[in-house]
Amino acid sequence: MRILKQEIYFPIIIGIHFVFWAIDLYFYNGSFKEVSSDTLLFGELTNASWKNPHRILGEVFSSWVVTVFAFNFLMATRAKWVENLFGGLDKMYLIHRRSGVIAVVLLLAHFIVVPRDLVAFNIGKPLGFYALVLILLGVIISAIPFFKRKIPYHKWLNFHKLMGVFYVLGVVHGILVESLIKELPITRVYVFGMAFIGIAAWIYKAFLFKIFNKKLSYTLADIRHVNDKIIALHMQAITNSLSYKAGQFAFFTFPSISKKEQHPFTLSSHPHDENLVITVKNLGDYTKKMISQLNIGDSVLVEGAYGKFSSAYSKEKEQIWIAGGIGITPFLSLIKDYYTKKVTLYWCVSTESDAVYVTYFETIAQQNPLFEFVLWESSKRGHISVDDLSIRNPKDKSYLICGPAAMKETIMHELKQDGVKSTNIYDEEFAFR
Repeated sequence: MRILKQEIYFPIIIGIHFVFWAIDLYFYNGSFKEVSSDTLLFGELTNASWKNPHRILGEVFSSWVVTVFAFNFLMATRAKWVENLFGGLDKMYLIHRRSGVIAVVLLLAHFIVVPRDLVAFNIGKPLGFYALVLILLGVIISAIPFFKRKIPYHKWLNFHKLMGVFYVLGVVHGILVESLIKELPITRVYVFGMAFIGIAAWIYKAFLFKIFNKKLSYTLADIRHVNDKIIALHMQAITNSLSYKAGQFAFFTFPSISKKEQHPFTLSSHPHDENLVITVKNLGDYTKKMISQLNIGDSVLVEGAYGKFSSAYSKEKEQIWIAGGIGITPFLSLIKDYYTKKVTLYWCVSTESDAVYVTYFETIAQQNPLFEFVLWESSKRGHISVDDLSIRNPKDKSYLICGPAAMKETIMHELKQDGVKSTNIYDEEFAFR
């Protein structure tokens, strides 16, 4: 499966800008001039040619900001073709977060470097400053862990949606002020074309998404307490049921807890199962409410399915599955798929008491010669490493990893050191905020 990873994505959007700007500037014969302008830190410019580095760098930075945010709004639409391009909604949202931070750095660089015309007042000038302040505030609240922990998810999400308004202010600023971009045909079409796409994507997500993406109605049919911290919710479709693949996730709304909050959960059930099942661990305020407040018969709204965490891409190879803690949930679904090659599942838990599904996997291992199950207790054996797996011919296998970020990063790094290609490593990322 060919996907646009962040290692490729960022060089592409940077490279496109350099190419367009280089071509336009090479052929530009216009007379754009700084008649009387000033810069934040570098003094005034009088009758300066357009070739001054302040003008060029300042506008290159601003064009990057416009296009990076435009791509971010496009990602936020959750469109299937965009998800496919990035190899899953989880991967796409990871790039989305990092892009937002990069865009703010570029926006600050633009504000510091770009010359400001002193000849005449233009309403676009204060709009640019307001857009800068509001976007900075928006990204700080959206990205800094302290605010993400303190602000309820639905309020955080509503504020995050306002980024579109701030973006529109920035685009209007770019249209109203005099700029070199307006003089360059290729760059002008690209930047303002991407601005239009970004605004259209934001309008769709903010106002039209719920119209075109109807949530499916379910009823909570059963609540099974796996232990004092984990429950399995079994849901029955009222009319249409969710179409999904093993290993995917969906967004769930429980109106009895909150009519506005929507949270992603991996599907523990298999597409052939009668009911939709998710496994929930008490990891925060919302999941705590789910465990204590949900009742059989409660309504559930489901949107999805999303994600590309699937073994379907590598069934011709022997597979190694590595789960950490509650990261076992997608494997509860994947284990019910059909395999022609051997599958080995390593489940890493602190103690054996945390391995609530150990009997389930051990039973399958006894019945299926192509499935092997290994329980790894970190309290006794330490954190698992690739050396602990004792894999023969690691380059010839594929790997599915789901669990804490530190475990995933360590295992993936060690696999790559052993010569395993990144195309044979699949992982799940659930940090959406």
